[in-house]
Formats: sequence, C-alpha cells, structure tokens
Amino acid sequence: MSKLHDERFRLPISLVVLVAWAGIMALAAHFTAGSQTSVVQFVSHGVAWPIVIAAGFLLLVLKLMGWRDVGFRSFELFAALKLMWLPAIYVLAFGAIALVLGLPPAENLAFILINTCFVGLSEELMFRGILFSGLRSRLELRPSIWICCILFGLIHVLNAVQTGQLTVAALQAAAAFMTGTMFLAIRLRTGSLYPVIILHAVWDCMPLLIATHLGDANPDQPLPAQIYFAPLFVLPNFLYAFYLIRPRKLRDFDDRQAFQVAEAG
Repeated sequence: MSKLHDERFRLPISLVVLVAWAGIMALAAHFTAGSQTSVVQFVSHGVAWPIVIAAGFLLLVLKLMGWRDVGFRSFELFAALKLMWLPAIYVLAFGAIALVLGLPPAENLAFILINTCFVGLSEELMFRGILFSGLRSRLELRPSIWICCILFGLIHVLNAVQTGQLTVAALQAAAAFMTGTMFLAIRLRTGSLYPVIILHAVWDCMPLLIATHLGDANPDQPLPAQIYFAPLFVLPNFLYAFYLIRPRKLRDFDDRQAFQVAEAG
C-alpha cells in the first residue's frame, strides 16, 4: 500500500486537499474583487467556472485516492425530509418571497441554478465528505464534528477579499459555522451527502433569487450577507442541529466503522 493510500495519511491529505480547494475557490473572489461585479451578477450572468473546477478537482481526488466513504450513499427520502423540516421552512419562505417579487429572466435563472448546484456539491463534498472523513480517521466523533464546522465557517472569512468588508465576512463566517453544523447533523442522521448537497444548493439559490431585485436597485452592492445569513437569523437551525446530534441519537454509531464503511461495488 502506498503512503497516499495509507489510512494514517488520510487526515493530512484531506487538509492538503482543503487548502488546494480553497485556492481554487478564491479565484471566484478574485474575479469580483475591486470590480463593479456583485456576487449576484457573478452567479447570474454566466457559469462560475472556478466553482465548477473546484467541484471537478474534488471528484478527481476521490477517483485517484479511491475514497468510498465520503457519503455518496443511498438514503431514505421520507426520513430525510422529516429531518429537514426546519430548514425547509426557511427555503419555502424565501421561495414565496422570490415568487412574489418575480423570478429573473430565464437565462439568469438558469445560471443561478447551475452555479448554486455546483456550490452545494463542492462545499458539501469538501467539508461534510472529504474533510469530515479525514478527521474521523484520526479523531473521535465529537471533535471531528466541531473542527469540520469551525473550518467551514473560517473559510468564509475569505469573502472579505470579494467584499472588502471584514465585518460582513465575519458575520457570514459565523452564520456559515451554524448552518454547516445543521448540514453535518443531517449528513450524520441520513448517512448520505445527497440530502445536504440538495439542501445546500436550494439554501443558497433562494436568497440569490431575491437578491437579484436588490441588485437591480444597486448593481454595485455585493450580496448583503449580514441580512440573509446573519448569525441570529440561522440560530434556530444551529439549535436544531444540537437536537439532531444529541448523545442519545449518536451513541449507537460505531466509533470508526459508521462513517468509513466502503460502499459495495
């Protein structure tokens, strides 16, 4: 067995992949930094290629490393929907507002849908997939959960490069930490990445549809993260995540095998 495929090197390799992935994603911020292009315009006027490339990079890593325990597993749809009732309320509320305000032109809508799908795939595969599995190879369940969620929050501080506003980026990072905890709780309870990839994509998509109207009023204004993703706004989801991963629900998970069982064929 080569060192790259030795389980002892799983976590270091996962961290290297995270750094490389963050570098690719930073290109998205570079495209809009210091320009007249808002986040809304960036995702609604074309394919966000850095995001697509980042997702492709992670899929290539999985292929090369042969990691089959990151969460690409079947799941029970009804059970997953029951678990996601609270974030679904948020999504439905945003969707209703977007419908009342009016959807953007078909071309812009298509680009938003495409780009948010790739964001959902890329971020969930990186954090709730590759990184979390890497952490689980060396750490107990609880430390793995919190380290994964903290790193997911911290990566959003890089948004300050795009907005030039560290305070706004810090607020978004705190909100991302909370939302990421909810995503990971659902990933743990369903045993699959698929539900959280879908939820993540929709979660990002709905506010962007609303923000297209704000962009029309002030096209130079970046997506106001302090409005849509403020920590207080997502606090209910964060508390719900604690409920989902309460000790009584996780005590039956085997410490090593529950999240590292290779899928058959």
